[in-house]
Amino acid sequence: MSIGYYNGKFLPVSEVKIPLTDRALFFGEGVYEALIALDGIPHLAERHIERLFYNLSLVAIPFDKTKEEMLSLIKEAILLSGERCALVYLQVTAYSERRIHSAPKTEKYNLLITVTDCPMPDVNKRLRLVTYPDLRYRYCNIKTLNLLPSVFASNYAQKNGADEAVFIRDNTVTECSKSNIFAVKDGIVYTHPCCELILPGIARELLLNECRRLKIPKREEPFSKEMLYSADALIVTSSTKICSLAESVDGMPFGNGCEVAKTLCENLHNNFIKSCS
Repeated sequence: MSIGYYNGKFLPVSEVKIPLTDRALFFGEGVYEALIALDGIPHLAERHIERLFYNLSLVAIPFDKTKEEMLSLIKEAILLSGERCALVYLQVTAYSERRIHSAPKTEKYNLLITVTDCPMPDVNKRLRLVTYPDLRYRYCNIKTLNLLPSVFASNYAQKNGADEAVFIRDNTVTECSKSNIFAVKDGIVYTHPCCELILPGIARELLLNECRRLKIPKREEPFSKEMLYSADALIVTSSTKICSLAESVDGMPFGNGCEVAKTLCENLHNNFIKSCS
C-alpha cells in the first residue's frame, strides 16, 4: 500500500494535501531524496539523510528534525506500507504565507515522505542510452526540486526508445537525467568529478569505493562524447536501480560490456542484497 507522511501525520498518499502557500509550488524551493528499501530495511538511509541535511543547509531551509528522527520516520513509513521492495521519497520545502520572491523569516517548513512499490533492481538489465544537451543551470550538485531540464531529457529518451539520457555540456559528458555515468576504457574507470555540474550520487560513491577496494584504476575527470562512444563499457548508477550496464548509446551497441564493468555491477547488486538481509 502506498503510504504518505505529511507534517506529522501518516495517511494514504491519495489523501495528502499540500497548502497553496508552499514555496515549492511557486518557486521550486525545496530539496529531496529518493532511496530504495528491501524487506523493511532502507538501503543506505543514513547516507541519504546526511545529504538531505547538507542540501537543506545549501538552500537555507530551516529544519528542526534530527537525523535520528528522520530515520525513525522512514522506517515507520516503510513498515506501514507493507511493501517488500519500496521506493522511499523524502521532500522538504519552504513554507510561506504569501507569494514573495524573497523568503520570509520563518521557522516553518513542510516535510513529505512517501513509500510506494518499486521494481527490484535487476543486474541483468541493459540500458539503451541517448545523448542530450546539458542545458541545466550551474547548481546541479544541489538536489533541488527544479528538475524541468531533466524531465525534458527523460522525455526525449523515452520518445527515442531509450531508458536514459546522457547529458553533454560543451562536448563533455556530465551525468544522466536521473543517474550518474561511468566509462570503462582499457581497464580504467572514468567519471566526471564532483562539482556544481553533477549531483554527487550515493551509488556513484559506492562504485568508486568498490574500485578502491578491488584496486581498479579510476579517474574522476571530464571525458568527451567521443570517449563515450569508444568506451569498452558504460555503467549507469542510481540509488533505486543500483548499477546497470549500457546496451547501446545513440543506437551504437556495446554488447555485454567488459569484465571490469560486469564485476563492479555484480558486486554493487550483491552488496545491496546483503545490506538489506
